[in-house]
Amino acid sequence: MIQKSVNNSSSEELTKMVNEKQKIKQILTIIEGLKVKRTTSEKVFEKMKTQDNYTFAFSEGKELKVGKKASYAFYVLDDGTFIFPYSDVNSQEPLITIKKHKELLGEIKELSEVDF
Repeated sequence: MIQKSVNNSSSEELTKMVNEKQKIKQILTIIEGLKVKRTTSEKVFEKMKTQDNYTFAFSEGKELKVGKKASYAFYVLDDGTFIFPYSDVNSQEPLITIKKHKELLGEIKELSEVDF
């Protein structure tokens, strides 16, 4: 699932399901190896409140289960900052990219045919 939040809210028009495993694999390959640093959940929420952002959440099966973590999820702010809400399955510590990667956001949106 890909969802855009504008002014801290979203809608069905700003949500797209991506079920093609090949596309998901390509998206994950694009972000692989990004240089990140540890941050806090508070800092993540503050950053996300200041600009529009995209949520990318992928899981096994056709649907995301409410209240259950996606197998893989990350956020991208409009400025190209990537945020990974948990560093691994056992850690709740978020990671944030050191540099902004606006071009990668564009590449991912094009690949997944997202026009919002």
